[in-house]
Amino acid sequence: MTLKRRIFDTYINVIAYFTVKLKARKNSLMNLEKHSNVPLCFVTIAFNNAFLIEQQIRLLKKYITDRQYIHIIADNSNNKKNREVVKNLCIKAGVEYISLPYNWFQKANRRPSYAHALSMIWIYRNIIIKIQPKIFGFLDHDIFPIADYCVEQKLGEQDFFGRLVDRTPQQQVKKLWYLWAGFCFFRFDKIKNIKMNFFPCKIDGTYLDTAGSVYRSLYASYNLSELQLDAPVRATYFREGNDYHSDLLHFIDNDWVHTINGSNWTKGRSKDNFLKDFLKQY
Repeated sequence: MTLKRRIFDTYINVIAYFTVKLKARKNSLMNLEKHSNVPLCFVTIAFNNAFLIEQQIRLLKKYITDRQYIHIIADNSNNKKNREVVKNLCIKAGVEYISLPYNWFQKANRRPSYAHALSMIWIYRNIIIKIQPKIFGFLDHDIFPIADYCVEQKLGEQDFFGRLVDRTPQQQVKKLWYLWAGFCFFRFDKIKNIKMNFFPCKIDGTYLDTAGSVYRSLYASYNLSELQLDAPVRATYFREGNDYHSDLLHFIDNDWVHTINGSNWTKGRSKDNFLKDFLKQY
């Protein structure tokens, strides 16, 4: 690791250290004691798009077949009015709402992957560790179940499951991989003594995006060839054009659809009208 990278890693870890000490904003609506040891906990990090949150809540209720679960919307929206809209949706739907505190990488130093990771770290240390769910998972706000799905059954006897991201360079024997931050599930009792760092990282010059640092603390001790992780992904262009963020959908396991770029951070062609019609069929 270069000196420059060591300094940067120290910098982001200092930011995380102070951020996790911040309290959720006053308009949060969650009683932690009520959900202690819940069998399954979904956490969605929201960012401005209330329509996506509304549809995800609806489709989780329709298609998740696990016996009991809670759904937490952790709001990282950078607009106060958007947070209020998302909060009201959660009240109406009866799901938990957490208004996340100030995010350094969203405001002072804009780095979307690090902002997402910092939100995950705050949630893990302030929510997950306290309620200790049997299973917990993170979802992007633009991913939706479209068929019956049981997380516990998919996880099986494994310690974690999700969409595999394999970043192993060609001709390299050592595998470099992680679970995508938008679709990953863990058994809490198997990772509770591990420091879960969700920041991106570089390993031997290879960049691993959000949640990539979990490789060092957790994944590296597992043999990838012995795990059943790879939720198959089918990419489909839904209109003319070949822009990854604007014109593409990902079907995961044939049971979930990831509509990509829900926060519109790339400022591409809008797909809002398409999604309103597309998601109605489910």
